[in-house]
Amino acid sequence: MKNILATQSLGSRMGGVNWTAVVLGLSMIGSALWGVWATDKLLALDKREVVTVQLSRIMGDFIEAEARAGRPPEETKMRVQAYLQAVEASVEHLGREGRTVLVAEAVVAGSTPDLTEAVRADVARRVGAIPDARR
Repeated sequence: MKNILATQSLGSRMGGVNWTAVVLGLSMIGSALWGVWATDKLLALDKREVVTVQLSRIMGDFIEAEARAGRPPEETKMRVQAYLQAVEASVEHLGREGRTVLVAEAVVAGSTPDLTEAVRADVARRVGAIPDARR
């Protein structure tokens, strides 16, 4: 007696499977998994604290102090670049802590916490040699 299954093609052995139903089922499972992932991400965004920082004030105070210092242009340029990098790193750090940082000048109204002084202190710590440019 011959083994009929050994000589049949894959297509004829799987002939009873409805491929449309399989693809539709996999699509539904994928959609459900995506829905769970998207919901988790949206809920995580809802938990983020929104804060403001007055970047123009921080930078303006620093630039004003640098202009009064009378340093050579090359040194001033290097100090300004270092200060900008420190401000960027400080604001980025707030984002990694789960905060959404808005530039205070762009906020029309609201009662969001202002972390300008915290950013100013963090920038001073990061830069070290650059004095606090507060008025």
